[in-house]
Amino acid sequence: MSPTDRLASWWLRASLTRLTRMTIDRLAGSAHDSPVLRIRGPADLLQAVPYLLGFHPQSSLVIIGLDQSSLVVTVRLDLADLDPPEVLRDAVTAIRRGGASELVAAIYDTGPRRRGQTLPWDAAVASFIDEATRVGCAVVDVLLVAGQRWWSYACADTACCPPEGRQLPDDVSAFSAAATYAGMVALPDRDALAAVLDPLPDAERDRLWPLLADYENVAVQAVLDGHGARHDRSVKRALFAAARRSDAPTDPSQRLEITDSDVARFGVGLSAPALRDSVWMAADDGRLDGRLLWLDLARRLPSPYDAAALFLYGWCSWRTGNGALAGIAAERAVGSDPTYSAADLLLAALARGLDPRRLPKLRLPRSA
Repeated sequence: MSPTDRLASWWLRASLTRLTRMTIDRLAGSAHDSPVLRIRGPADLLQAVPYLLGFHPQSSLVIIGLDQSSLVVTVRLDLADLDPPEVLRDAVTAIRRGGASELVAAIYDTGPRRRGQTLPWDAAVASFIDEATRVGCAVVDVLLVAGQRWWSYACADTACCPPEGRQLPDDVSAFSAAATYAGMVALPDRDALAAVLDPLPDAERDRLWPLLADYENVAVQAVLDGHGARHDRSVKRALFAAARRSDAPTDPSQRLEITDSDVARFGVGLSAPALRDSVWMAADDGRLDGRLLWLDLARRLPSPYDAAALFLYGWCSWRTGNGALAGIAAERAVGSDPTYSAADLLLAALARGLDPRRLPKLRLPRSA
């Protein structure tokens, strides 16, 4: 089968593709409860990529892994990171480990291209194909996006793929409209995505230190008075109730009405591994989500009290397919507290390309 025939065949099958909500930066799995969205060709796929990542990629290699015409994983790598070759090798290996059997790649280059120019990044494309072959994945196509136009590395038919490339559609595609309706966003760049987790100014966070000290003293005094368990149950009930209240709004930018006193109380409570683990297990089991609450706490608490909230936000994001935010949140949790092993666990899951749909629900030991 010629490259053109193979490409046409794949795009016909891809009309049935289940594109799940996967705003992923490097590695992650898809969400099991995401809306079913369909693509109808390369142009549709390129319009879909920013929604799959959560932002418009720049100077990037984006790899989309599929299995039986369903999206399994999306990976983004900076073009500057493709050397040494181990980076690309590890990424493709992780995609295969995550269950993908077919790969489509898109290189996002900067600046317009002149007619007749040889397509750039040919060495990277060759390495990508070699790595895909090594792990047993079929490469459907590799696309280049530059200057609002796109090209195919696999198609040499000038009638199908003219030398000057094809114009990216200016109008809103059916995929884009459906993705927007489903609540998916495509921010201008990765920095805009990371800004979602930016902390409040230092002055606003530092004013919580007296409250944090007060609640630390309350917790210690409860233990000294023999009421430690009762105190912990009280904080846990309040935290669960606040998390469930936060699950009702749908606007991720909405500010919750959580007082400074409750922020400090929850920050101290979550610094205890036992309470953090109870919330973690409840979120992983689907009994609560709480991402709006974890985001609010993460932005308002000073370090290292923000580490638990950052981790919980990252874990819940990963479980729902938002690997980009999951990675950013986990990295910031480790930056706040370098010993935060739960965030290291999340980073390891991302790096290995584990599919959150396939990872069993977590359970605490019976003695916990």
